[in-house]
Amino acid sequence: MATEYYLDNIDLKNGAKPLTAACVPNGFKAGDKANIILFLHGTGQASIRDYFQQPDHDLQTVLDSPNPVKHVILIAPTLSNGAQGGNLGGDEADTIPKNALQWYLPLVSAELQKQKPNPPIPEFDTSDKVGTLVLAAHSGGGKVMLALARTRGADKYADKIVECWGFDCLYGQANGPLSTPTPAPEPKAPQPTWTAWESKNKAHREMLWANWLRDNSSVGFFLYCASGQRGGGTATRSSNLDKLAKRRNLTQAHLVFDPSATHDGIIKPRFVERLAALSP
Repeated sequence: MATEYYLDNIDLKNGAKPLTAACVPNGFKAGDKANIILFLHGTGQASIRDYFQQPDHDLQTVLDSPNPVKHVILIAPTLSNGAQGGNLGGDEADTIPKNALQWYLPLVSAELQKQKPNPPIPEFDTSDKVGTLVLAAHSGGGKVMLALARTRGADKYADKIVECWGFDCLYGQANGPLSTPTPAPEPKAPQPTWTAWESKNKAHREMLWANWLRDNSSVGFFLYCASGQRGGGTATRSSNLDKLAKRRNLTQAHLVFDPSATHDGIIKPRFVERLAALSP
């Protein structure tokens, strides 16, 4: 079983009781640099410990699933009940946090070393000690993932992002009339039609992601949408992003629509899929 550590000294200033989970798979061997998956949970959760104890969210066990073992560290902070990250971003106005990962990950590294981890975990108190960073999010945690992704170029840890994984997490933006999703035109629709839609929806998160992907073509983006009746209602925005990716030839964007998946049930099997595809 994966080895778990719970760190209670890092306050995100988001109103939640501070608790960060860090998990390493069975058979983990520390390399020269740390490879990190930062996972951001959804709404309605009071503690990442409680979240991981829920059957659909039990990601510690799936760390042991791929063969060969992936030498990654899974880090998951407790977000607010509304899945806001505080210092990590993810407010409803979609503001971009400053020095978010540069602040958070060195603190996690220091607290982990205090636990005297066995097997040893490499320090990642500076960004040069990180090999790769994956951002992953479920449900409302998607807005925190977007906020952190948008710090790339200004945060040395964010510059280590190689992939983003989204699990039924593409929701709207600030509260108000613009929060209602509007279906995008078909990819081959005339330019004036697209111009009008993009202008009207420029603050929506599918547009923010599309613009970010345009500017970060080296980062793989994998979004899994539970598009059936038991999904979380992200189908319209996810479809919009899929159309934008096709129209703009964003080849690093991979969107999968699963009509049989539930909002919570989509996480574990797709997490295993992505984990297996990572380099050992």
